[in-house]
Amino acid sequence: MSKKNRNPASSGQRRVSYGHLTLGRTWPLRCARAHHHFLAAWVALACATTAFAQSASSLDAQEQRRRALEQEAERQHQIHAPNVQLPQAAPSGAVDDGRVPAESPCFKIDRITLDVPTGLSDAVERAGARALSPDPLFPGSLRFATSYLERYRGQCVGREGLNVIVHRLSALMLEKGYTTTRVLIPAQDLSSGKLTLSVIPGIVAGIRFADTSTYGTWRNAFPTHAGELLDLRDLEQGLEQMKRVPNQDVDMQLVPGATPGETDVVIAVQRTKPWSLSMSVNDSGLKSTGRLQADVNLALNNPLGLSDLFNVGYNHDADGHTDRYGTRGASAYYSIPWGNWTFTATGSHYHYHQQIAGAFQDFVSSGISKTVDFKIEYLFYRNQVQRNSLEFRTGKYFSESFVDGTPLDVQHRDNSYAEIGWQHKHFFGAAQLDSTLAYRWGVPWFGAQADLPGAGDTTPTFYYHIETLDSTLSVPFQLANVPLRYSMTLRAQNSPSLLYPTEYFSIGSRYTVRGFDGNTMLSAEKGVFVRNDLEVPVASTGQTLYLGVDGGEVFGPEAQNLAGRRLAGAVVGLRGSPIRGVFYDVFVGGPLHQPAHFPNRWPVAGFSLSFQI
Repeated sequence: MSKKNRNPASSGQRRVSYGHLTLGRTWPLRCARAHHHFLAAWVALACATTAFAQSASSLDAQEQRRRALEQEAERQHQIHAPNVQLPQAAPSGAVDDGRVPAESPCFKIDRITLDVPTGLSDAVERAGARALSPDPLFPGSLRFATSYLERYRGQCVGREGLNVIVHRLSALMLEKGYTTTRVLIPAQDLSSGKLTLSVIPGIVAGIRFADTSTYGTWRNAFPTHAGELLDLRDLEQGLEQMKRVPNQDVDMQLVPGATPGETDVVIAVQRTKPWSLSMSVNDSGLKSTGRLQADVNLALNNPLGLSDLFNVGYNHDADGHTDRYGTRGASAYYSIPWGNWTFTATGSHYHYHQQIAGAFQDFVSSGISKTVDFKIEYLFYRNQVQRNSLEFRTGKYFSESFVDGTPLDVQHRDNSYAEIGWQHKHFFGAAQLDSTLAYRWGVPWFGAQADLPGAGDTTPTFYYHIETLDSTLSVPFQLANVPLRYSMTLRAQNSPSLLYPTEYFSIGSRYTVRGFDGNTMLSAEKGVFVRNDLEVPVASTGQTLYLGVDGGEVFGPEAQNLAGRRLAGAVVGLRGSPIRGVFYDVFVGGPLHQPAHFPNRWPVAGFSLSFQI
């Protein structure tokens, strides 16, 4: 809604105000048809106050639920992202102590240099010159080799020592992914005190599809191209960017090129249909606006041939009481890779309504929210066991609450935010750790509304500062020959700012601390929760039994107003895919610890069921 339309003068609607509450004239007149001015004002105020409290809590709860669901989806996306580890020579296991064996004869080495021999192709020689560049601002990718060789200066080196140095340097290059780069010992006189080693750079001669009729391109997925040093880490990144498209599997072969040092990269792609349609139903909604939620999602895989992803979704409550309450929403998602970069845009629209029993007559409380989010991820380092990425995101959040169609100005939100973060994925054998550390702050971009005077001291601010940590550890193991998996998820939020409820950290739902129905949660500016799961496969049926124990606590100024700050709960559930395209998850649980008189069902049961074609 534009600011112009929200102006009472432009809309032709006369308004009355009480504190921060502003209501259109029509609603309080419908709420109570009182002709005495004092009585009419009193009734209007009473009804308005009830409506405001109900509308505020409903919209805040819906937004907290949406964010918890979004955070869980991002967590699952990060955990299950494709992982490509191309085979390479195993380390020899020999200790590299930086010393060469004592032998005779030997020669004291005062200087060690690397060069690229002549007679190679122009492309290989150019790549070698770039890789060995000593430019301090833009050092070559093989400068680590020069630094490594410094440890052998001043040592007495003989024939065996030369072989040890070359073997160790070659192993280091293999470890860093330069599997086709070779190190040789040219003929020379070591009595001068100078040792020269020749490097034959291994480069990418070309990248192509095995089937030339394959739709699309590989170019934007791979952070390398013809003429660049062949680095397995670059090839792994390109394969992962292509494998993230659900309907395609990608394999790769390295084929020797026409001249020494050159290698062709041949990509084989297998695809199924380029789209999928999924439908799901679950009972994760709020009791006040519809527990049963139905979703339909259409995904287009690789629509532009750029390993891109596009999907649109629509959701609606499925309780069948739209005359009394309900929700509906729509979302869109698009993501495209560009080498080490990934660009993602999302947008969503959400609406809810519920009928509230007033003191004199019923009225309808409703609200809408819209979000737009843009995210950029950049992979800045990877090796055989870890990935490290930086992320930057910015977006906008808009919300509005209504009572019988009349907007509540105090509930109007038009805010923008920015976030920077570090994503880390680490493999410890078969175990996997995924972590994201982020800093988020409110910004005045994209026409965001300004703070009220004095905001941030004793009242919430739109220009907040929030730090978050999201970490998941997954460890497979065996007990009595039974394959098991333990997983632990930790999420924490800290903020020095006074926040609006939409930015609160909440616990007490299936996406945070389980064992609670989610209709009432503990929320405050700061908090932490830990989820623990033990997964046990049910024979070879493809079904998994899981046990979960969770706990969490909230902190901050708002926590002082709560009846308690801690929750703990447990669940037992079963999930799996009994037939192709059908997925389910059912669970039952309850609280282990909760504040006195905390409203919650016992036991708490839930389900989700989805179909995909």
